[in-house]
Amino acid sequence: MNMKHFIAVGENIHCTRTVRSGGGKTIQLDSGGEAVKFKKQGKEKALPLPENWGDFSPAYGTGKIKHTSLAAYLSVNSDSKEICDIAEDYLCYLADTQIAGGAKYLDINTDEYTANAGKNTEIMSYLAGFYSERYEIPLSIDSSNPAILRAGLEKCRKNIKPPMINSVSLERIKAANLIKEFDAEAVITAAGREDLPVDLEGRIKNLRELTGILDEKGVPREKMHIDPLCFPVGTNPENGKSFLEAVSRLKQDFPDSHCSGGLSNISFGMPNRKLLNMVFIHLFVDAGGDGGLVDTAATPLEMIEKLDTDSESFRLARDVLTGQDQFGMAYISAHREGKLQV
Repeated sequence: MNMKHFIAVGENIHCTRTVRSGGGKTIQLDSGGEAVKFKKQGKEKALPLPENWGDFSPAYGTGKIKHTSLAAYLSVNSDSKEICDIAEDYLCYLADTQIAGGAKYLDINTDEYTANAGKNTEIMSYLAGFYSERYEIPLSIDSSNPAILRAGLEKCRKNIKPPMINSVSLERIKAANLIKEFDAEAVITAAGREDLPVDLEGRIKNLRELTGILDEKGVPREKMHIDPLCFPVGTNPENGKSFLEAVSRLKQDFPDSHCSGGLSNISFGMPNRKLLNMVFIHLFVDAGGDGGLVDTAATPLEMIEKLDTDSESFRLARDVLTGQDQFGMAYISAHREGKLQV
C-alpha cells in the first residue's frame, strides 16, 4: 500500500489533549512541582507546570494535564525567557513529530483552552501565527466557533499551500463563507442540523444538501474533503463496516472530492488503539479514502504501509473493524493474552 498521496491532517495540536499527572510522560522537578517531559533535537527537556495551573486548568484536579494548553499558556504568559523558550520548543516538538509521521497539515484546535471564547480566539491567533512563521506545512484550523476559525485563518501564511477549515456542516453552515474568502480547503461532514446520522442514506442526504449549498457559493468540489462521520466500534460493532460502506458510496457520488474522516474515533474504548487505528486506515484507503485526521506521531504513515496483512494481529483487528468479531471478543481475548503485535 502506497500512502504517499494520503492527505494526513496531524491532529495532535489540540488544547483537549492530555497526559496523566504522575504518569510516564511526566517527571518531578528537583525544585518541586511537575513537568511534562519531551525531547527536542535529541535533548531531554521538561515543560514545567506553574504553581497555579490547577486554577487555570480544572482538569489538573482530576489528574489530567492539558499539555498543548500548558505550552501555549507558558509561551504567552510566562515572565521567564527560559520557560518561554521551553514552551516554544514543546510547541515545535508537537509539530515536528506530526510532520515526521507524514502529516500534510497541522490541525490546531483551541476550543477547550479555557471556558472563555475570547481567550480561545486570542490563543488560536497566537498558535496559527506561531506555526505559520516557522513551518512550510499548511494549517488546518479546527473550531466549532466561526470567530475562532477566522482568527486562525487570518494568521495563515499566504505564500504556501492554502489552509484547511475543519469543519463545515449543516449545523456549522456559517463557516462555509470562509472557504472562498480564504481560498481554503475544507472538511465537509455529514452532520445534520440536529443529528449525527449513522445510516448510509442519512449521511448521503446531508452531504448532498451541503455540497449543493457549497456549489452555489462557488466552492470547487476538489477543495471539499468529505467526512461521512466515523463512530467508535466499541459502542456499536457495525460502526466500522457502515463507515467503510459510506466511503465506497462517496467515491461514486462525489468523484471529484476527497474522502476524509476523523479516523482515530473508531478505536475509542478499545485496547491497543494503535493497531486498530493503523488497520482501519488501511481498510479506509482500500475503500477509496484518501485523507483524514490522524495522529501521525502515534501512527506514522510509513508503518501503515508496512503492515503485514497476513498476520494474526491484522486479521483480528480487521474482524473487529468490519463487524465480523461481534463486540471484539476474540480481539480482546488476544490482547489479554499478549498476542497482538503492531
